[in-house]
Amino acid sequence: MASAQKVCWHEHTQSELQQILPQLDVVLVPTGSVEIHGPHLGVGNDILSCTRVAEEVARIMYPRILVAHALWLGVAPHNMTAQFPGTITLTARTYMLVLQEIVESLLKHGVKRVVFINGHGGNEAPNITACREIREHLHYKCGMDLQIGTLSYWEVISPEVWSQVLEINPQGRIGHGGEAETSILLAVAPQAVRMDLVKPPDPRPRLAPPFFRAWYQDEYSPNGHTDDARAAKKEKGEKLVNAAVKGIVAALERFIEYKPLGTQAHPGEHVFPMAPGGIQAK
Repeated sequence: MASAQKVCWHEHTQSELQQILPQLDVVLVPTGSVEIHGPHLGVGNDILSCTRVAEEVARIMYPRILVAHALWLGVAPHNMTAQFPGTITLTARTYMLVLQEIVESLLKHGVKRVVFINGHGGNEAPNITACREIREHLHYKCGMDLQIGTLSYWEVISPEVWSQVLEINPQGRIGHGGEAETSILLAVAPQAVRMDLVKPPDPRPRLAPPFFRAWYQDEYSPNGHTDDARAAKKEKGEKLVNAAVKGIVAALERFIEYKPLGTQAHPGEHVFPMAPGGIQAK
């Protein structure tokens, strides 16, 4: 049997995977981004952070959980600006198709549940849409009952933890290139942080929710980040990562145990009305 420390899909041989698959409840797929985060953070911030969180979750739940490192790129066209080199992005369409093909590959090996552990705000809407389209495709067109979901790691961190950890803007939480993200990267990949290059964020306002306006990063910040990182510390990042891991473990247990409501053999099955004469309407 493989070592309990081998929580990543790609670290296992085919014979090891054959032993693990019958015990496997969920495969986690980290989804992040390679994009600018101001002058002080490595462009891999989002994928590095969510990957670490996913791996720590898998260490707790192994062998019921494995992590598939299948995708480094995300949806980040808003950070593709001339003065900020570093962003590599996919279109939303390509990104969602890649997610679908990753899930289909896992399904063919007998995986029954997949969860995207997200670390990039630009992936949130595509991840939700991809989950719906993947389930639609697999359930209705292929007759496969695979459960799929998505979760951004910061969503499970409680307001109490945010307020205890962050000094500058506890309500802002995971703001782009700010105290939280910089603290987390100091904890998981300190070699990708340059605290000597930290600058205060630009004060230019942006339209607040619920109104969404399509934007590019250079419209809001001359340095490519929107939040203040000057109070970032490794210890803060460790507390945020630990809170995220704890929250995701609890969420995954609920996901694994969840039973769809109702008694239909195929929940949500499309029912088309009958046309006159008994012919099913299209």
